[in-house]
Amino acid sequence: MRYSRIRKRQARKRYTTLILIILLGFSIVYIFSAGQLGKLVSNLLLSVINGESKGEESKTDYDDPVLTVPENTEEPARDTVKVTETLKTNALTIYAIQMGAFTDGSNAEAFAQELRNKGGAGYILDDGFYRVMAIGFQSEEDAQKVRKGLKDDDIEAHVYKMAASGVNMEITATKDNVAAISSAYESWEKNYRSLEDIIVSLDSGSVSPIEASDRIRAIKTEMGQMKNQLQEISSNQSNNAILSGLAALYDSSCQSLDKVLSKNVDDKVAISSVIKYTYIDMFMQYKDYMEQITK
Repeated sequence: MRYSRIRKRQARKRYTTLILIILLGFSIVYIFSAGQLGKLVSNLLLSVINGESKGEESKTDYDDPVLTVPENTEEPARDTVKVTETLKTNALTIYAIQMGAFTDGSNAEAFAQELRNKGGAGYILDDGFYRVMAIGFQSEEDAQKVRKGLKDDDIEAHVYKMAASGVNMEITATKDNVAAISSAYESWEKNYRSLEDIIVSLDSGSVSPIEASDRIRAIKTEMGQMKNQLQEISSNQSNNAILSGLAALYDSSCQSLDKVLSKNVDDKVAISSVIKYTYIDMFMQYKDYMEQITK
């Protein structure tokens, strides 16, 4: 019996020692964690106690933004809550000076090249006829003035209206991405419209070919930055024709502007011609994009 009591006392001693070791281990972990774990547990316990003391039930607020915390906790959390907003893209219209219409494509190209050599766009629109355009204007009044001036010089020309429809679209994305996409539409239209002012300024002599090229370069830089941003957003999306098409629109526009910048700045006629061509071509790129996303 005595031996049994000794064994029991020894067992209790071992259990006590084990418990002390465990408690000591927890204390060491707590100290080396700089109190962060303790703070977390304390806050958790306080929230539970306060909730119980007020008789409130635990609930989840699904209206709160969903945050993705980065690995580096010193960086701010990135807001990934998605919103749905309606974006409006504007309808665009240009009034082009049509210098001729052909049924044969080779004849149209030969005539278009003659126009380019004289500083005209020489843009060929194939819509059943091969229509050769010299220049485009946002204002029908401006186009009619040019047509009348040509007629006074016994040169036959017509004003040909080209229209691209606008569209209201719903986009679901994070707030930052919605803002970026909205800005992309506005930026593209602003830069596209500014090309006409460069054309008029260059042809009137108020800016030099070098100054015109510098303005084109600034447009290209801005559009290139926006293109990169759109491609980054698009890479995280799948089967989004609106977004991928917008990125493609920016890419093709940048390529068109590169052609302008490739011209010799001493050749005013060549630069004027390619800017006029680019102005009409970018409009057609926009028109094709609008038709693709509204099918």
